Amino acid sequence: MQIFRVHENHKISAQFLDNRRLSKQVLEMYQIIQVCLGEMKIIETNTRYLTHPIVKSIYNEGYPYILDAHALLKELDEEHQRRGGKRSIEFRKDLSALSEIVEAHKIKFNPEQIPPFFVYGDEKLYGEAVYGRYEQLLFDKWRLDKISPRCNIK
Repeated sequence: MQIFRVHENHKISAQFLDNRRLSKQVLEMYQIIQVCLGEMKIIETNTRYLTHPIVKSIYNEGYPYILDAHALLKELDEEHQRRGGKRSIEFRKDLSALSEIVEAHKIKFNPEQIPPFFVYGDEKLYGEAVYGRYEQLLFDKWRLDKISPRCNIK
């Protein structure tokens, strides 16, 4: 599980991703938010991913960055749709329901932006260096991909 944030601006991060990773990021952000909401007992869901470093960083010891995570999810989904990406009607309904839940409980969430955090294997970074490291990681992954990235990044 990963959140590829190459910039603090969510739109820039979404636009930077290749189509395949962009689609996956929408699903992963949805799952991360669901896990946090489940741990807070706002919804019933499996919370086993709460031990993952990225999920833990969003959960923020019970004062989660859900508002910013949801803003990132919306930017990722909008970019995915802009590129012609499709989602099932059921998932569209799930995203809409999630938005309603986030809005209804927004007072319980941290209003700040998600702090920059990078984790990959044993490597962990915090702060502004995170954005460049995610960029480097994506370029490394694209170089090794068997399928071209299709994101207009050279």
